[in-house]
Amino acid sequence: MSSLPQSHRLYLSPRELQPVNTSLTLREREILGCLAQGMSYKMIAAECGITFNTVQTHLKRVYMKLSVNSATEAILTGLRKGIISL
Repeated sequence: MSSLPQSHRLYLSPRELQPVNTSLTLREREILGCLAQGMSYKMIAAECGITFNTVQTHLKRVYMKLSVNSATEAILTGLRKGIISL
């Protein structure tokens, strides 16, 4: 893995070239819902019984699938599309 941030790399990995499945998994929806309730990554990890890094990975995939760049955008998009509710 390159030590440069992804935005500074000059290539995409084979995984990044694969088409993105835009439907969120049950776990991704659960984690996005927790985020919408104001929970921190650490709190989400404890609630879901997963590690902090796993929460980051799930949310990174959520951001990619929803084509957003922040938690606020992800939550708003999730609410607008009916993926999550408060």
